[in-house]
Amino acid sequence: MKTTKIFKIAILTFVALIGSNNCTMAQETDVQKPRPTFGLEYTGEVQTDFKKLKSVNLLELGAQLPLTSKLSVELGSISVLTTDEAILTNCLQNFSSIDAPSIPFALTTAGLAWQINERHHLFAGIHRIDDNYFCSDMLGLFTHSSCGAFPTITANYDIAAYPVSALGIHYGYTKDAFSLETSLYNGVGYKDFSKRDNVFRICPESDGVFLMAQGEYDKNATRAYVGGSVLYSDLHATAPKRMRPVVWAYAEHDLTERFSVLAGYSHAFGNNITCHDFYLVCGRYAYKKAEFGVFSSYTRIDEKDEWATELTCNIQFNKIFSLQPALHFANTDGKNKCVGLVRVGVKI
Repeated sequence: MKTTKIFKIAILTFVALIGSNNCTMAQETDVQKPRPTFGLEYTGEVQTDFKKLKSVNLLELGAQLPLTSKLSVELGSISVLTTDEAILTNCLQNFSSIDAPSIPFALTTAGLAWQINERHHLFAGIHRIDDNYFCSDMLGLFTHSSCGAFPTITANYDIAAYPVSALGIHYGYTKDAFSLETSLYNGVGYKDFSKRDNVFRICPESDGVFLMAQGEYDKNATRAYVGGSVLYSDLHATAPKRMRPVVWAYAEHDLTERFSVLAGYSHAFGNNITCHDFYLVCGRYAYKKAEFGVFSSYTRIDEKDEWATELTCNIQFNKIFSLQPALHFANTDGKNKCVGLVRVGVKI
């Protein structure tokens, strides 16, 4: 019953926004009027530890509804269906970036986007940090969860990273080879619409506030990223309220037209946190419609060491369909584990 109500609310909101958008567009006098755009993306995985199988299915819906030539409403949602909500292996980092408990419907984006001019962009509303940060081409190739957002952030704090979102403001600036983005979010992410777990909740007193900023430099086959975040919170009454900073830096370089490498590091400051350091290196080789990649990382979580490595190949058959097998190896606190998966992607 609760799920049915959520779907009804989502559909009514979506229809109402489209209706209001059509009324606004009817008043436009420009010859070329902005048009709504819609997107659908499905990602499915079959995972195995070579003893049992598990599947995860992720459906993402998105829409951009122009109000004027520079102002638009942005909407996005996810739905997750899994055959087993437990992680397939007992790793400190999950080997799958889409693994999550089953979620009938969760609002991930809902707000106003303002393209102030060609250099400045502003968004206010519901959003996720991994929609704007840690989104380089090489990190996006791998299926490992730490390539979606570094564990120095996600393992320590309940911030708005997949599959949860939070209210916030995001600002972006671009000039030539340099770009800057910064965001201010509610300190805890949510995915429901009810009471304490309401995704529209903003409560700095209990949830704290989360600030992020990142600069990017892209020139001469090199892309460098330097960023930092600060959570001001009491970690849900387990420690005094204080600033809790995290810094990171990583860089990609194209050695040849087909071969690229990446290296990165992140550090979380302070006590009463589970992950202080994260190191990663990876390489990518492109050949026709296929990309081959190797990723390796080290981190220490809950006083346990973990080395994680991924071998993967993504084959993009056309603009719509892709296939990606991957093999993961992990050494967690001295114990070796291996997981294989096949990921299917459909994008419309």
